[in-house]
This record gives sequence, structure tokens and C-alpha cells, in this order.
Amino acid sequence: RALSEPRAPQVQDQLGVTQVRDLRGRVVPLLADKTPTIIMINSRTCPWCKKSLRDIGQIAAGQPLPRLTVLTLEGAPFGKPMLESEGIAGARLVGPVGSAADLKASLRQVGTPVFIAVDDTGRVLATVQGYLIYDEMKRWVAVMSGAANSP
Repeated sequence: RALSEPRAPQVQDQLGVTQVRDLRGRVVPLLADKTPTIIMINSRTCPWCKKSLRDIGQIAAGQPLPRLTVLTLEGAPFGKPMLESEGIAGARLVGPVGSAADLKASLRQVGTPVFIAVDDTGRVLATVQGYLIYDEMKRWVAVMSGAANSP
């Protein structure tokens, strides 16, 4: 009898979160559709998150990033000015369903920023905890823009 392959981790296994709150306050799935996505977990008080967003904005150079989901610990409304100040357009902004403390308690990742590359089935392809150097960030932004399916 052959051993079965272990199941690839799904985003909900890695994050412990399946639902989030959007800018309108609605509870929605973390993954909006079945497309490769980069999830960035950030906080408005995190200097490395701000530096990461600055790099993303520079690399994207005004190009929309429809495959970027930014999960801001303090809530989607707090993420909006962070992205706008860096000229990042087209990203999906979400926050926790409950409090930031509840979200932090359920997350299986510690600290911010965290970048998670997810394929069209919700399978986690890669996770980077912390700041991505500029040249590496270019590969991740290619997924955010839709030019690539994995970093």
C-alpha cells in the first residue's frame, strides 16, 4: 500500500483565519476568488510594513495590484491611507472580524510584516516573515500585478 503525499498547507491552516472584514465593514472570505494572491499582514505601527509598502509602490509604479490582499491588524480603514500614501492601487484591503488582539491570538504567524503567496486553490506556496529585500520584492510584486503566478 503506497503512502499518500502529505496535504499541502492551505492558507487557513497557516493563518488560522478564513474570514475578514472589508472596507465596508462586511464579513468576507480572506481569499476573494480563485486566483494566485499575495497576502500581506501589516500593522499601522510597524516601520518595516511601511518600508515594504514604499518598496511595493516604487516597484509597481502606479500599476494596479489586484492580486494583493492587505490584512491590516487594526482594520481595513487603517490600511487604506498606508497604501494611498505609497501610490498603491487596486489592492484589496481587509481587517480582522473581531479585535486586533483576537486576530493576533488566532494567527499562526508572529510579527509583521508577513507575506504569503497563495495559488489558485488556496495552497500556500511561500511565506516570508519580515522585510523582503527590494530585489526579492520585485518577484512578489509580479504576482500582485498578475504578471506571475508565484514569486
